[in-house]
Amino acid sequence: GDKWAENPELLLFSGSMLRPAIQESIKRFEEREGVRINTAYNGCGILVSQMKAGENPDAYFSCDQTFMDMVSDRFSAPSTVSANEMVILVKKGNPKEVKTLSDLKKEGLKVGFSHPEKSALGALTKRMLEVEGLYQEILDTGNVMPGSATGDFLVNQIRSNSLDAVIVYKSNALSNESTMTECDLVEIARPEAVATQPYAVGQNSDYPNLMNRFFEACVSEQGKAEFLQYGFRWERK
Repeated sequence: GDKWAENPELLLFSGSMLRPAIQESIKRFEEREGVRINTAYNGCGILVSQMKAGENPDAYFSCDQTFMDMVSDRFSAPSTVSANEMVILVKKGNPKEVKTLSDLKKEGLKVGFSHPEKSALGALTKRMLEVEGLYQEILDTGNVMPGSATGDFLVNQIRSNSLDAVIVYKSNALSNESTMTECDLVEIARPEAVATQPYAVGQNSDYPNLMNRFFEACVSEQGKAEFLQYGFRWERK
C-alpha cells in the first residue's frame, strides 16, 4: 500500500500542453480523494532537466514519448493516452497567405518556433522541418524569432501581433475560445507533425496506488471528453 498520510501531497510533472485536458480531472480527484496534487507544468525539456538534476515527481505526463524515454529508468511502464497534431497558427483571414510549411520562408515574415531543447514541441518542430528539408532554410531567412519553452507563449505572441505565424499544438490553439476568434489554423498533415502523450508513475513514489487511480480518473469517459474537447486524438486502447 501507499505511505500513510492524512492528506497526501503529490507532485505531478506535466508538459504544458496537457494543462487544459487534465486540470478538471485534477480538481475532481483532489476533492474525491482528499489529496493535494502539486502540478509543475513546463516544456518537457525543462522538466527532464529538473528530473536529471534530482527532482522526483510522483508521476510524469509527457508531451511526447521521446521525452518520456529520456527518463524511463525513473518510472513504471508508461501508458499512451492521446496524440496531438501540430498546426500553423496565423492571424484571422491569413493575411500573409501562409498555406504550407514552405511559406514560412516568405520574406519579412515573423515566425515563432518553440525551443528545440526546452520543449517537446520545439524538438518535434525541428525534426519535422528537417525531414522536409526546410529547417535550416527557414532559419537562414532570419524570420524565426527567439524560441519559447511552451506553445501557449507562442499563441500569446501571435494574438498580440508580435508574430505572423507559429507552429503549435492544436490543443494550444483550442484551449482558449477567444484564440479561434482571432486566429486561423493551417493543417500540416505530416506523420512527423504528431506528438503522443504517455503517463507513468515514479518508481520511488510513496503513493503509486494514488497516482494509478489519478490516471484512471484522467482516462475515464469524463476525462476523455476533456481531451477531445481540446483537439487531442484519443490513443488509449
